Amino acid sequence: AAKSLSFPAEVFEYKERDVILYNLGIGATHKDLHLVYENSDAFGPVPTFGVVPSFTAMNSVPFGDILPSFNPMMLLHGEQYLEIIKPFPSSGKLISTPYVVDILDKGKGCVTTVGVKTTDENGEDICINEFTMFIRGAGNFGGKKEGSNRGAATAVNQAPSRKPDHVVQEKTHEDQAALYRLSGDWNPLHIDPEMAAVGGFDVPILHGLCSFGIAGKHIFKTYCNNDPASFKNIKVRFAKTVNPGETLETSMWREGNKVLFQVRAVERNVIIISNAAVELQGDALKAAGPAAAPAGGAAAPAGNFKSAAAFDQIKAGIEAMSKAEREAQVKKVKAIFQFELTNEAGQTATYHVDLKNGAGNVGSGPSGAKADVIISTKDEVFVDLASGKANAQKLFMSGQIKVKGQVMLATKLGDILKTNKSKL
Repeated sequence: AAKSLSFPAEVFEYKERDVILYNLGIGATHKDLHLVYENSDAFGPVPTFGVVPSFTAMNSVPFGDILPSFNPMMLLHGEQYLEIIKPFPSSGKLISTPYVVDILDKGKGCVTTVGVKTTDENGEDICINEFTMFIRGAGNFGGKKEGSNRGAATAVNQAPSRKPDHVVQEKTHEDQAALYRLSGDWNPLHIDPEMAAVGGFDVPILHGLCSFGIAGKHIFKTYCNNDPASFKNIKVRFAKTVNPGETLETSMWREGNKVLFQVRAVERNVIIISNAAVELQGDALKAAGPAAAPAGGAAAPAGNFKSAAAFDQIKAGIEAMSKAEREAQVKKVKAIFQFELTNEAGQTATYHVDLKNGAGNVGSGPSGAKADVIISTKDEVFVDLASGKANAQKLFMSGQIKVKGQVMLATKLGDILKTNKSKL
């Protein structure tokens, strides 16, 4: 099968209400004003909204005509790829055209990939989806066994063995599938207990694309600073199903221009999304740097910064704590510190100490989330401060340290440095 096998285009019109509904469906709350309040300056959809215009187009694909022995109850959504070509406006009219990318004979079943190209009214490309599905019992028809290499759409995206750079947990609610389906994914498997039982499930399961959206939202916030222009594409493999009400944990690793990630259902301790990645672009690359941090290190920026070793030791001190100790420290501090440092050569570097999210994190560049406190000083001054040779209050009073943001939170810095004291 090839891309030349295409089907009629479908029109999708949406308003701000539909954007809010989708964002709520993937777990946005009243605290996320940019996702739920149409008058927010940054209002817009999470980039994974790109799957929504394709729902109607996918429903129009005559699978029974193109696949042998097709039974919709035997269909499993295996993988999803979404490429954002142009950020979505907060409302508009889009046209989506589905086409067949590949049909592979896997013996016990067949793997079918259907693409959907979405454009605006002027014909400008907005996004491209690829839905990869495994249809049980539809194999052995004499078709080809292997598909083509389509770059990011078929990348393996193996998670590193090192500790994640960021971890975000979010508890889904029991009504999540009922809410998410209102964005257009009407499969009764996710709402009707009888249909779920026919599919072999004890309860109606959460939409895979809902979990996909939740993970995308975590990465959008952590690495893109909620800027849609920084989010290039996302690819996932659906490994297991999710029951509404379970807690989802997204573990993220920065590797070059990619964020590799996986999602775990905490209560059952099973990976539900694997072999997954978001490719970054634009300001996200500038903010996080061109390369991933080495295991155990804070990734020194370009130039000679004595403070790099200090941040490595602070990071090591935090990672040496037990999980309970780290979580207690985060609960106590509840702040993200950003450090803007200048060395003797006049070069600048940025580091962050995130003691607000997950179990804490230290690294180069800004944190993916907004800093509560920004501290500016010289490289050698920070080294003295981190090693205990200098007093933070005296440095502040003498003008050697400048603080922006929530100044009172800076008073917690001394305790942090004392707990994770650098031995420089």
